Amino acid sequence: QYLDIWASKKNLILQGAPGVGKSFIARRLAYALIGSKNNSKTQTVQFHQSYSYEDFIQGFRPRDDGTFRLENGVFYRFCKLAQTDPDRDYFFIIDEINRGNLSKVFGELMLLIEKDKRGEEVTLTYGTDNTKFSIPGNLFMIGTMNTADRSLALIDYALRRRFAFIDVKPNFGEKFKKHLEEKSKEHEKYL
Repeated sequence: QYLDIWASKKNLILQGAPGVGKSFIARRLAYALIGSKNNSKTQTVQFHQSYSYEDFIQGFRPRDDGTFRLENGVFYRFCKLAQTDPDRDYFFIIDEINRGNLSKVFGELMLLIEKDKRGEEVTLTYGTDNTKFSIPGNLFMIGTMNTADRSLALIDYALRRRFAFIDVKPNFGEKFKKHLEEKSKEHEKYL
């Protein structure tokens, strides 16, 4: 079910309470689509409040000699890697996607993450007129989102339209039930 939804959108967010295994599931979904555990076709980042466009896409970075140099960010580099291998799928995992300022981090690429806009080119904020960038069609994105986090209010509708959302619920299996029964018996002697 997850794989079908993801294949139809190319962008998926796993949302749920802390500790339900969202990050684990994200990696396993990528490996399932790759067909093996292959970390050369996956990249993981974790968003936080100070994560920026310059970290993610492209920006000027200071050098030891006091000058600045334009450097490509992690998403830019991963897109370029995926473009060199168009017959294979690549998977970009964003842990805690709701903790970043998404319109600031994605910038003009918010449009290009849509499935039907893959391959279209834009000029980047720090790019020159003849430098174009696109997100390849063989790149899948998956985010994880903690529903107990207050920063959920920052997830705007533009992002909700571009990602499929799947709820990940806790798995209270037999091991957990047995643990509760044991703890209950321990506490009975104090009642």
